[in-house]
Parts: sequence; structure tokens; C-alpha cells
Amino acid sequence: MVWFKDSIISGLQMLMALRLRNTPSAETMQAVAKVWMAALSSRPINWSEEHDAERIRKAFTELAATSTHWPSPSEFMAVMPPRKETLKLSPPVDREMSPKTREMVTNLLNRMRKNVTQ
Repeated sequence: MVWFKDSIISGLQMLMALRLRNTPSAETMQAVAKVWMAALSSRPINWSEEHDAERIRKAFTELAATSTHWPSPSEFMAVMPPRKETLKLSPPVDREMSPKTREMVTNLLNRMRKNVTQ
């Protein structure tokens, strides 16, 4: 998951540039990135670039816009937007009538026609 690691590192670099209160030192950023990766990877999420790369970017942008101190992974998860709902189509409806159903419909139509003409 190179995209995941790259996304987290880019986000942490953005936060580091802000020099928020309690920002880790440059010397410890490699360890900080590993901790963030471990914490976020432990979540019950099947991370996918298609569904999550933009969400990760938005979460870091939100933290950059609103944080006054160095955030934790839990704060990151709290501001992460939900995944976009994908539309799920129901299975196609079988439009074929069974012979028994066709017979019932035919009989019903015949009775209705008879009643109309009487």
C-alpha cells in the first residue's frame, strides 16, 4: 500500500510545516509516521486508494485548517469524511411469466372483457 504510506507522509509533512503546538521534531518524524501508519492500519477499514485517498487528503486538510496543536490519529479519524455511497442496483426483474401465471392473467382479462361487453 504505497499510496497509503505516501498519503500519510504527505499529510504529516503538511501538518509539520504549520509548526503547531507539540509538533514532533524533524528527527522523530520517521518514528511518528510509523506510529500513525500502525494506528491507522489497525482500524477495521479495508483501505483502498479508490475510496480513501481523497478522504485522507481531506482529513489532513481539515486538521491543518482547524488544529492548534499536533493532532493524534484519533483526531484524524474523527474529521475524515465518510466514504461515498456507491449506488447498488437491484438484480434485474425476470419479466417472463410462468405458464400458470400467463393462464391466470388470460382468464382474468377474458372475464373482464366479458363483463365490459355485457
